[in-house]
Amino acid sequence: MMRREIKFRYSQLATILREQILSGYLKPGQYLLSENELCKHYQLSRTSVRKSLDELLKENLIVKKPGQGTIVSPDLVIPVKQRKTLRIVAISPSHFADNAIPFIIDRFQEDHPNVDVKLLSFPSHDFWSSIRTSSEMGLNPDLIFVTDRQVMEMEDQAVTFVDLRNPLKECLPAMYPRMVSAFRREDAVIAVPVTFSTVYLAYNPNLFDTYCVPRPDPNWTQKDFIRAAQKLTVDTDGDGIVDQYGMSLHSSSSRWPVFALQNGVHFNRSAHKEPLVKTLNFIHDLLYRFRIATLSSKYPSSSEAFIHEKAGMVLTTSIELAGWKNENLGFEPQVAALPFGEQKATLLLANAFMVPTTCNDLELATQFLQIACDLDVQETISRTSPFLSVLTSVNEKLWDKDTLESLNIVHDSIENSYFQHEVFTDWTILEEMEAEMGLYWAGLESASSIAAKLQNKMIT
Repeated sequence: MMRREIKFRYSQLATILREQILSGYLKPGQYLLSENELCKHYQLSRTSVRKSLDELLKENLIVKKPGQGTIVSPDLVIPVKQRKTLRIVAISPSHFADNAIPFIIDRFQEDHPNVDVKLLSFPSHDFWSSIRTSSEMGLNPDLIFVTDRQVMEMEDQAVTFVDLRNPLKECLPAMYPRMVSAFRREDAVIAVPVTFSTVYLAYNPNLFDTYCVPRPDPNWTQKDFIRAAQKLTVDTDGDGIVDQYGMSLHSSSSRWPVFALQNGVHFNRSAHKEPLVKTLNFIHDLLYRFRIATLSSKYPSSSEAFIHEKAGMVLTTSIELAGWKNENLGFEPQVAALPFGEQKATLLLANAFMVPTTCNDLELATQFLQIACDLDVQETISRTSPFLSVLTSVNEKLWDKDTLESLNIVHDSIENSYFQHEVFTDWTILEEMEAEMGLYWAGLESASSIAAKLQNKMIT
């Protein structure tokens, strides 16, 4: 399984770099990022990066210069085609770009066989900077694929986008209004979502059954959750070290604020300190008092303990879950209702397409988006993967009522789900808060102490 995963990752980077070269974004003689920078930007090991570069070497696309770096082959000649080309720039890494956009491209090319679709990826770390550089080189994308965070960040960029209300007037009314409104700027709709997810609780039914733990029902409580996690926390090999936990937690601000939202915490208001202290104490209960949760490391999307059946539950998203298909899971994750507080609230995230006003062919770009939002296309993607559809009717057809309620996307509950930039309107404060919480996550600072510090940052 690990060998297949490594092959997938280095082939993925090779594809990204190959398209950057063949599209002309990287010119003959131009240096690629260093191996260290490639590791950082694409979240890959040095082994995977070197295997990617070896593939391009064999194709004569790059040349290694000892002691200097790697350049695009100086004598590379890219033939000019007479066919039309639709250029899409996507963030990387992206599970939807890897697993769903190729299907949308195939459907688009069934209707447009004389159009070449080029999918170019830029790392999310400096995405808009890469877009600007690309435009300065005369390579203007027709479509840009982003997350809700990039949409928020682009407001400080010198990039303008087409209002999609009229081009997609047949598609938008079928979507969740909450999703469409998230991408409105004044009266314009500047991005069209193609998938989204709440942050929800997933569990491993195999572990629940193995340890005779009742599976979560829609009305289970925080006490039920704790009892389940206690039974799932086990020293499986008898060596005196717990090697299986009830839950895998992550310190990322894209996960733990779910506990706070469920307890009525409003991060951007001068609210009472007690709900925040209650939330932070509960997290410490799980990690250090009851010792029924393990704290995952590395990246926010890391859920190794859950993937490898070393944790029974995890906060995740349908977008992250779709990426696990390459992990060859030995179980089918199930959705459980969030039992952490009185409020039916959680975090939201979405993937969306934007059309820059510099688009070379607005008609082709619009037709691509219409296919991406087509009922059959959305249903096929959701049937064959964990991705949620932005079309209400598709989710209601494919998921039962209890699951939809556990996902927090039925009736008015989706209105109580928030994008990260709505919870933390100032990214600078968010970064300061994350830096401040290091000792808390290590169990070395009390909930009351860190809550006071966080509240002070929110107020100031």
